[in-house]
Amino acid sequence: MKQLTARILTSLLTVVLWGAGTAYAQTPAVIKVNIPFEFSLGNRTFPPGDYSLVQPLQHFLVLRDARGQTVASTFTTGLESSAAQATSKLRFYFVGGENVLTEVWQQDDRAGLKLYPTNTNNRSRLAKHPSSETRQTAEGSQP
Repeated sequence: MKQLTARILTSLLTVVLWGAGTAYAQTPAVIKVNIPFEFSLGNRTFPPGDYSLVQPLQHFLVLRDARGQTVASTFTTGLESSAAQATSKLRFYFVGGENVLTEVWQQDDRAGLKLYPTNTNNRSRLAKHPSSETRQTAEGSQP
């Protein structure tokens, strides 16, 4: 009888621990967006088209093409806004003849992501020419 009770309690404990673990495991949010212009992320330039952004880990962002293939990734840091965003947005700076993806804002969230430029030329241009830049945004949706 003691063995049966111990087995039942062990099974219940296993189920409870498994349920608690899956409750905390969250699927990363996906932002789907159509970017109507050529843009750069890191050292690469991408054509206009449908893309999705996923943050599988904190401070790490992945860009996927329309087929769901990972085409780029970058490190990020956090940003804060005074109000939650009405829609998901990507912010680009037009610097040196190219649109550089610099920020990602998710719908209904006050926290955003600032992308670290991996191209040294982009980093120096963003630092040296802040007054001649133009901002563009692309709005996205969540599935």
